[in-house]
Amino acid sequence: MRNRYKKYTGLFFAVLGGGLVAGVVNGLFGTGGGIIIVYLLSRLYAESCEYQTKDIFAMTVGSVLIMSAASLVMYARGEEFSLSEATDYLLPAAIGGLIGAFLLDRTNAALMKKIFAVLVIYAGITLIFR
Repeated sequence: MRNRYKKYTGLFFAVLGGGLVAGVVNGLFGTGGGIIIVYLLSRLYAESCEYQTKDIFAMTVGSVLIMSAASLVMYARGEEFSLSEATDYLLPAAIGGLIGAFLLDRTNAALMKKIFAVLVIYAGITLIFR
């Protein structure tokens, strides 16, 4: 990664900083780091034809997996995570993840952006007024 941004030192540090912020947000709230990664990668590749929206969402899933695994280790050490309680939603979540990945290649990128934006706005409004 370093070689890729070598001539763009400011961009390199922006990516490092964005990744750090995403990790902190994900660890602090248990989610949300992916939203920052999507925004960061969308801005990074806005002018480039190198990656499409679907690619950015796929890269974000990988980032979220790593951030969540790191956070889970810390939560498990502090006994905030109960595997017995998580089993109720882990299998349906895994199945949903497979369905979502299947649909990723079959959904229009512009529609995906709109759906994602609506979900983020809905979640934000719900949290504010709850």
